[in-house]
Amino acid sequence: MGSWLTRTRFFKSLTKWAFGICDANNTGSISEAELYAGVLLVHLTLAKHAGSAACYPPTRAKVKELFYAADQNHNGQIESDEFDYIMVILCSQIAGRIIMYYTFLILAVPYLASWSLQFLDFIGVDDTILGVDYLFDTYAPKFMVYIIDKIPDSVWENMPEQIVSLCLFFFVIPFALELLDRLSIWAANDTVGASPKEEETVEKKNK
Repeated sequence: MGSWLTRTRFFKSLTKWAFGICDANNTGSISEAELYAGVLLVHLTLAKHAGSAACYPPTRAKVKELFYAADQNHNGQIESDEFDYIMVILCSQIAGRIIMYYTFLILAVPYLASWSLQFLDFIGVDDTILGVDYLFDTYAPKFMVYIIDKIPDSVWENMPEQIVSLCLFFFVIPFALELLDRLSIWAANDTVGASPKEEETVEKKNK
C-alpha cells in the first residue's frame, strides 16, 4: 500500500515528527482535531521541499472519516501507528502529483502552447487581431495609441504564447491534478475500512 514516497525514510521520519508535535501532552495518542493539524503539517512540510504540487491536503470531513475508521476502540483517540497509516492513505497520491506537475510544466506546456497557437493561426485568429489593431489605431484616442506604440514589438509577439501558457498552467494542470486526486480518493475509500493491524494480518496471509 502507498507509493514510493510513503515508503521512504524521509516520509516515515516526517510522520513521526508530526505526531510528536501534535501529541503535545505526550500521551501517545491524539484527537481528531490534532490529527487534522498533523495532516496540514505534513502537507506543508512536503510542499516546502517539493513545491505546490505536494500541498493539497484533504478536507476536514475526509480526515474525520479516516479518524473514526482508524479509531478501533472508539475512545476518540488514535495512536502513532494509526496516524502513520492515515498519512500513507492521504499522501499516497502526492508522488504522482509531483511527477505529473513537473512533467506537464516542463514538457507538455511548451508543446501544447505551440500547437494551440498553430491552431489559432489556422482558424484565422491572426487576421482578426490585425483587424482589431487597425480599428484601435483608427478610432482610439491618440494618447492611448501613443502609449501602446511605446510597448516593444517583442512583447506583442510573445504575448499569445504567454497567454496560452498561463491558461494551461492555471486551468489544464489543476484539472489534471484534480482527476488524479479523485482517483486517489476513490482508492482511499476502498482502503479506509481496514485498520493497520488488519492490513498487516492480510499481508502475512498473502505471504
